[in-house]
Parts: sequence; C-alpha cells; structure tokens
Amino acid sequence: MRLRLATASVLAACAMAGGLATSAQAMASADAHSASAAARPACPYPYVCFYNGNTMTGRFKDTGYWQTLGASRSAKGAMNTRHDDVAYVRFSNHKTICMKPREGWAFNGAKPTQVYISTRSVCPS
Repeated sequence: MRLRLATASVLAACAMAGGLATSAQAMASADAHSASAAARPACPYPYVCFYNGNTMTGRFKDTGYWQTLGASRSAKGAMNTRHDDVAYVRFSNHKTICMKPREGWAFNGAKPTQVYISTRSVCPS
C-alpha cells in the first residue's frame, strides 16, 4: 500500500519505519514526529529530494526531462518542495506517480528509477 503524505514530518516518520505507513500514522500530528523530522536534512526550495531514512540521497531541480536517480534508487520516500510544479517519479516496475507541489510520498518498498519535474501545477486526473 502506497500512501500520499501531506507533510515532511510524517514522511520522515514513515521513512524511518522502513517506508511502511498506516492510515493512523498518516493522520498523526506533525508535533508527534518533530524529533525524527529534525534529524533529517531539510529539502530546500525549489528541489525534489529523495530520502532513505534520515539520509538525503539526492535532490533535483531541473525541469523538462527525465533524470536518472543514481544513488536515490534506494530511496524510501521523496519530498517536492516546489510551489507550482509537479514531479513525476518512475519506478522499476514502470509505474509512475505524480507528486503535487509541496507533497511528500513514502514508497513502501517500490524502487524509484527516474524523476521528471514538470512546469505543470496540477497532476493529470
């Protein structure tokens, strides 16, 4: 099960738990996870950052083409800090997700391979 997460602090908690999340964790307050979020380096604007636990494995900001992740292929989650741009993440099973601006995802065992940062402000329906 893959969950879309609204805050970086919840994403950090999920990443520290190995990418597994329940609906109760997704609804937890940001204050409950402040210690784990503080240990992880922040993702600065205008990047899409990939994390494996508290380690940032990569950050990307170029738009308009697919970028290979390299060290971020082991990432357990990602955060899109861009204000108006969506980011697509492609996985080894060829599925692709669309991350809205300011949105984080826990990958729950899926292996990311590429990222595409679009200048679109919304994900397609």
